[in-house]
Amino acid sequence: MSNQTVLAQVEEYAKNCCEQYSLEQDLWRHVQLVRQFALKLAKLEGVDTQIMEYAALLHDIGKNNVDGRENHNTRSYELSKKFLKTVNLSEKTRELILECVLKHSTQYSLEDNRIEVRVIQCADALGVLFDDEWQEYTRRTISQKTIKQLYTNSLKKITLESARRLAEPQITRLKELL
Repeated sequence: MSNQTVLAQVEEYAKNCCEQYSLEQDLWRHVQLVRQFALKLAKLEGVDTQIMEYAALLHDIGKNNVDGRENHNTRSYELSKKFLKTVNLSEKTRELILECVLKHSTQYSLEDNRIEVRVIQCADALGVLFDDEWQEYTRRTISQKTIKQLYTNSLKKITLESARRLAEPQITRLKELL
């Protein structure tokens, strides 16, 4: 089975999961932004772009209309684990993707994570910061103080210098819009 076939399978599965989520934001748009940043950071950091693309596509599939965001990383991990058994990937590749999916949440950002996990964590934070529609929504619905705290938390999650160089000017721009 070719890499393109596996990518198509992962993308279709992730899109189907994301389309079932209707709270807060367009989840598939967010996943696409995370995918773009994961690929960019993977190239800058010299890690496997294919693995990063799979992990980016799967990282939020556990968000749902009942439980929302809470513990979505664990649900994403469980759904991904089950799904990845159906595609032709090595066990080592599956394990790395699953580790990235599980640890993409901020709660893991202070750990001594592998570079691949850090790429997904950073790509996820950048995906939020560069989602103009989401940022517009937060400016309308959340206090400035809370938004500024979200920006501070985003920087905590951004542990790669390559990602920080992208994030800092964006945060400055977003703060000016408040």
